[in-house]
Amino acid sequence: MKRVWNNRSGNGFPLVVAIVLSILIVSCAAYEYLRLTIIASGVRDAVQSAIIAAATENYSNVYTGLRQSYSGGFARSSNQWREQVSTGRIYPRLSETLGLTQQGSRYVKQAGDQTEYTLSGLTVTILNAPFAPDSPNTIRQFTAQAVIHLEVPLSFGWSHLPPMQADLQVQAVYMPRFSKGNP
Repeated sequence: MKRVWNNRSGNGFPLVVAIVLSILIVSCAAYEYLRLTIIASGVRDAVQSAIIAAATENYSNVYTGLRQSYSGGFARSSNQWREQVSTGRIYPRLSETLGLTQQGSRYVKQAGDQTEYTLSGLTVTILNAPFAPDSPNTIRQFTAQAVIHLEVPLSFGWSHLPPMQADLQVQAVYMPRFSKGNP
């Protein structure tokens, strides 16, 4: 009995297996975090590019007001000035840039037969510069803002964990290259 008790060869094996498994789980979680960060960053950059394009498309509406005074996109209709701005084509640009397919009200990025991420709930807000402001130095500039909902299913956790959901907010401000106050 004493000989069996003193023969401890192989006792370190379970500890080594436990350490390797814990390192493997931690590294899988770290790689999943990096994957989610890369996807969110890429989608945010694509939405930023699309919203900048929407602000730039309003150039013809905004330029005349900025050139003549300090107002934004307005056009004269009859005896009134009316706001004239466009929210642009954000979803078509995103579909083209990111390779999305529309499924109902959602836009989905497929990787083979699995869903990589889903975009939905796009809200675009155009904040026009005010018409004939009292103080031109402190006016709000022409701004395009967008909020979009991103949902990314997790590949870590074997579908037992809920998907990552985030509302990405981006904005673009139209600033004239040369204005009355800039040299």
